[in-house]
Amino acid sequence: MAKLHLNGKKSKSRMKRQIEFFNALSDGTRQKILMMLEGREMCVSELVDAFKVRQPTISHHLSILKNAGLVEDRKAGQQVYYSLDKAWLKKCCCDFLGMYECCSNYFKKKKKP
Repeated sequence: MAKLHLNGKKSKSRMKRQIEFFNALSDGTRQKILMMLEGREMCVSELVDAFKVRQPTISHHLSILKNAGLVEDRKAGQQVYYSLDKAWLKKCCCDFLGMYECCSNYFKKKKKP
């Protein structure tokens, strides 16, 4: 059985990141945004058109995703483009599932030859 250490600064910080990560994923619209951004970067107006909602609503969802580290943004003129941070998504998923003994073998780092 794996030992659970909840007292150190590192584990509290890790837990906080995971809570923020899963909070960002807890909304269906945000999940759909991430799936769309997996294919290519998109500007806010494209997302507004795709979801048929007002710009402030999409901006709110993007802010939550950005705060969780799941999306990155870049400004080009007056447009802001968003893209999925695939490396961070993968790291968060692996870190979370790797905490559980039943999953940990799938996420062990392989030794280089």
